[in-house]
Amino acid sequence: MSDDEKDQPFRDMAGVLHLELLARAPHGSRVGGGAVVKTRHRPVRSRLGRLRRPRGAAAEPDGRSGRAAPTSDRTVRTARTIVVLGVTEVIGKLSMVLVVIGAARLLGVADFGVFAYALAVGALATTVPLWGYDTIVVQRASAAPERLRALLAELLVMRTGLVVLVFAVICGVLALSRPSDTETALAGLIVVAAVLLDTFTEAYRSAAAARQRQNTIAVVHLMQRLLTAAWVLTALLLDTGLLGLALAYFAGTAVGPVAGMLLTRRQGTRADWGAVSVGSLVRLNRGTWMIGLESVVAMALFRLDTLFLGWLAGNRAVGIYAAPYRLLETAVFVCWVVSRAVFPLMASDPRPHRVRRHTERGIGVLAAVFIPYMTVLLCRGHDVLLLLYGEQFADAGTDTLRWLAPAPLLFGIAYLLSDALTAAGPTLRALTGAVTALVVNVVLNLSLIPHYGGVAAAFTTSCSYAVAAVVLILLGPARIGRPRLTRTVLPAVVASGLAAGPLLAPWHLAPALLAAAVVYVSCWAALARRLDPEQIQVLRRMVRRRRSE
Repeated sequence: MSDDEKDQPFRDMAGVLHLELLARAPHGSRVGGGAVVKTRHRPVRSRLGRLRRPRGAAAEPDGRSGRAAPTSDRTVRTARTIVVLGVTEVIGKLSMVLVVIGAARLLGVADFGVFAYALAVGALATTVPLWGYDTIVVQRASAAPERLRALLAELLVMRTGLVVLVFAVICGVLALSRPSDTETALAGLIVVAAVLLDTFTEAYRSAAAARQRQNTIAVVHLMQRLLTAAWVLTALLLDTGLLGLALAYFAGTAVGPVAGMLLTRRQGTRADWGAVSVGSLVRLNRGTWMIGLESVVAMALFRLDTLFLGWLAGNRAVGIYAAPYRLLETAVFVCWVVSRAVFPLMASDPRPHRVRRHTERGIGVLAAVFIPYMTVLLCRGHDVLLLLYGEQFADAGTDTLRWLAPAPLLFGIAYLLSDALTAAGPTLRALTGAVTALVVNVVLNLSLIPHYGGVAAAFTTSCSYAVAAVVLILLGPARIGRPRLTRTVLPAVVASGLAAGPLLAPWHLAPALLAAAVVYVSCWAALARRLDPEQIQVLRRMVRRRRSE
């Protein structure tokens, strides 16, 4: 492989991912790998060609006339991509929320703490077998589709070896700690194994993404999550305890890799095991270190609070903390959906003014979702926990939930800024922001958790993401400029402030949420129409195109 190929910029990868996201849009068609460069911009040009600019309006210099068409089909397609991906992710996340709620209500606080702790350990352990391999496979196979079979085999070999290694290390650490309850330790190991097993499903999803056929496998992945939830809830209702839950969770997760393998084979992609060699594995690992290291730091930042809480405060504290934390973890899927839709557009044209524009749009979506979400948790957090988990978790976890309320918005901003910085290629700026936040997280957790428990972990989580966002903004001018967020964020801020009135009224939760939703949507629409009309125009065009199909 030449040096040019090894150092291929992210913008080439993003051009292919852009087609992948938009290929199933109305009036669009799939594009084979050999036609990527030739056809990448043609749909955008042909559609923008029908847009009319007012007479006398000067075109923006330096080829920036695209900014004069805020409601172009590219923008509409991006918004629709966010909606489509969001619906799929919502259903999958809701199924896992049901698993957590069932476990919290039927297992008890201590056993639920063990389950939550094992999930955190497994998620942190997956950063090693995931590393940066999926991104590299999508990038290289999209540019050279004939290499996909070999790359898939290499990915599966590397992943198998790393999963076995990581799981062996975890088992060794657990054996050295000499747990007193063997059944509980076994259940925890089974949950960790299930989380690691899910990384093989991601391998097949990467292969489908490289072939621009990930819609079907996304549905299969959703069905697997629903099946897992059904088996776990059945095990809980049959009173099989923590061990029965762990076995059901593992069995449901195991469906994912098997279904992914069968589906990719049906689509014509079989792993070419004969192409695997030491040299090919070395080539696969080239260029992954920065992506992998950043993913390790990001996952550590996301999970260390639970681990520190388990070490310093015990399983009961983890169980109380895990209930409100699940509300954060469930909500952040919006960040990944927005990133998957916006990042290809950033990387396909990584000039700072274009990246800044897409960053502002992404943060606008995050603000419209997460600011009212934060308002609900601050005003009615106790009622939400009472409804979902019961009185024991509500009484002990309300303060924790309030400190966690800003975390989804701060996480989303930091996540999107990191993508914006890497749109033009890998950079240490993004890694610097993550490492700085991780240092703050570790210092605050070790200092505060022994005295304040889960409340300290919640405060540290929100504080860490705020630090990450600030550092990335300070490091970003060379690549993204200074995002102008007043017009984008102000409608959500003002509308949420007005919606706090019904939430603070002495009403039951359901009517309070309904009244707050009416106030928020109407006020947000009115303010957005005046301050940032592009958001309203995009929604209108989405609705019109849906009706016309």
